[in-house]
Amino acid sequence: MYTEGNPLYENPTKITIEAKDSLVHVGSLDSFDITKGGIKAGKLLLSYLDNGDKKSLHKAIEIYEKIIPDENFGGEYTALEWLCKLLLTPEKEREELLSQPLVRSFYNVLSKDNFADLKQYIQLKYHIVEIDKNDIETKKKLRFLEDFILFNNPDRERWEKTRENMEKFNIRPGERIADVGSGPGYFSFKFGDIVGEEGKVYAIETNPMHLDFLRRHIEENGIKNVDVVVSQFEGIGLDKDVRVDTVFICSLYHNVYAAFTDFEREQFVGSIRNALVDGGKLIIVDNDLVDSEELPYHGPYISKALLTSQLYYYGFKLKDDYQFTPQRYVLIYEKTDIPENTKPIPNSINDPCNIHVNAAGSLIRYRIIGTSTAGYTIRGKACGKVMYEGFINNDPALIQKAHDMFAALWPQERIGDDYTAFMWFCEHYLADEAGKQAMLSDLRDRAYFDFFGGNDYERLKKYLYIKFYLEHQEDEDANIETSFEYDGKDFPIATLNEWNEYFVFNNPNRCLWEKTDQMLKLFDIREGESIADLGCGGGYFTYEFSKLVGDSGKVFATEINKDAMKYLDAFRENCHIKNIHTIVTKMDDCKLKEDSCDKVFMCSMYHAVYITDIEFVKDDFIASIQKGLKQGGKLIIVDNDVTDRDTPAYYGPGIMPELIISQLSFYGFKLIKKEQLIPQRFVLIFELEEKIKVGERKNGDKKRKHQQPPQQ
Repeated sequence: MYTEGNPLYENPTKITIEAKDSLVHVGSLDSFDITKGGIKAGKLLLSYLDNGDKKSLHKAIEIYEKIIPDENFGGEYTALEWLCKLLLTPEKEREELLSQPLVRSFYNVLSKDNFADLKQYIQLKYHIVEIDKNDIETKKKLRFLEDFILFNNPDRERWEKTRENMEKFNIRPGERIADVGSGPGYFSFKFGDIVGEEGKVYAIETNPMHLDFLRRHIEENGIKNVDVVVSQFEGIGLDKDVRVDTVFICSLYHNVYAAFTDFEREQFVGSIRNALVDGGKLIIVDNDLVDSEELPYHGPYISKALLTSQLYYYGFKLKDDYQFTPQRYVLIYEKTDIPENTKPIPNSINDPCNIHVNAAGSLIRYRIIGTSTAGYTIRGKACGKVMYEGFINNDPALIQKAHDMFAALWPQERIGDDYTAFMWFCEHYLADEAGKQAMLSDLRDRAYFDFFGGNDYERLKKYLYIKFYLEHQEDEDANIETSFEYDGKDFPIATLNEWNEYFVFNNPNRCLWEKTDQMLKLFDIREGESIADLGCGGGYFTYEFSKLVGDSGKVFATEINKDAMKYLDAFRENCHIKNIHTIVTKMDDCKLKEDSCDKVFMCSMYHAVYITDIEFVKDDFIASIQKGLKQGGKLIIVDNDVTDRDTPAYYGPGIMPELIISQLSFYGFKLIKKEQLIPQRFVLIFELEEKIKVGERKNGDKKRKHQQPPQQ
């Protein structure tokens, strides 16, 4: 709530960072939020569903009572315990418990076909049965069941204090409400009860499974004042002439902030402004960053300051905020005029803990580069088609044309992606024999060419055909989700993802956009040193480091993805390189031996640590870096900057460097150098001044004063 001096109201565009915690977290914890207690209780519930032994339900309830709320706050435990209790309830009382329509629908979905969906959820959630990496449909089903169980949980009140929150929304009979990202309609139908016959609720959703449930529930219960609206991310989906009094967004804006492109977010927020009446309300419910001493929410979160600073530039003024639990907050904004001619306030790496937000763009962007070609522009698709036809028909003129088209296009879009790699293959094809051999004189480049260019460019042709979706017309939807077909055979999406990573990151033309040669000089890597390449992928930098440290040095190439590392392992073995040592790691441990490294290197990786690692995972991961670094050792971070709207963006994730600098200052790392050779990419070099034990961070990080970087 507003209090005098509250920066959320009085200075909404300034963010002060007071602790090592990330300002926003997205993604799934998976194995990190699956505990022994949760697995045991889930298996007991599954046992009852299989054999009808009620003792299993009693034992499961005993476990849930012990682990709620100390684990998985806001997760599936309260919903599963509610089901256990319901199954033990006598038939007559059970019918009374199921008298509320949404509660009955919850039970009906999970109990259908002898609890088939509930059994599948428990088996997949707790890894009793593993999902094949190419089984996209089963992954979608698990996602739906997870959301359905979390969001329509009949015991949601227990952890969220839903009634108290809704009283503050001040929704009145006759109002029109847009529930954006409604999921299976938990709030939509509650709003419908409040606004009555004279009001209207628009349940807006993208997930087809949720949409099916919404429509079925409305039909089965004769609900007249809730309409289902399909949104496709180009906006919230309402007709242009529809106006509402309130737009409601629950547990969604963290994704809007962190996972949407600038264009997508502007379309999304712009459609909210268009839908709202003048002075209308935007209500956002999301998950808060919780102090270490408090019980954290189990999933994503976003800081209120980060969210409010962005919405200010979209013309939303914060009018009220409140919080009945440490894990969950409500922000209520009023639609106002969009501010004009705001004067930017420069940020400084010498004061990274005070960040001035000068535009509506996000300070961090986390976007997983998938295999759908929907991201290619019409011009990009045209380039790919010409190149494919050139290689299929062995036509030098078409290949030259494709090269020139890509050369003109890459500085404008998809910087850091595959355009310059396509150019390299065109250049190799067009070169004379001496030129070809010169291009393959580097061992890494030859291995790269042999993989994609061997057997008359067999894999390159396949890659082009699938990546540019050439079996469809350009005006067709290129939303590939399961598998591809090439030459009459299925081609798994997971395999294309592996090829894509290798194709992009081991690109021999990488210097063209990244200025890699100049960058490597900044690292000051010397012969005989030991350096760890964390998240090495196919080993582009690993190989460069191997040459620099020489026979007397060591390079530890670490990777969590075994499929990505297989290319490096094959290269290392085939070329008999002795100073590269590969290590398979975990999210919370880079597996370096104590004091084993002079330098640790991370390229295009820290943004993921910042935004996808929950705090205790990040703590342990950075502790493992500290363990591996010698005292005074260097941590080198290369990552992608968030550019202004007039500068072409790096294709993929990005992060404001001040977020990294401020965070690492709380872990004992002192910034000694920042360089930026291109607008899309920066280099940060830190020195480890102090090794901090994980326990000290977890219990006392809020009280630790950050280390100020030196004057540059």
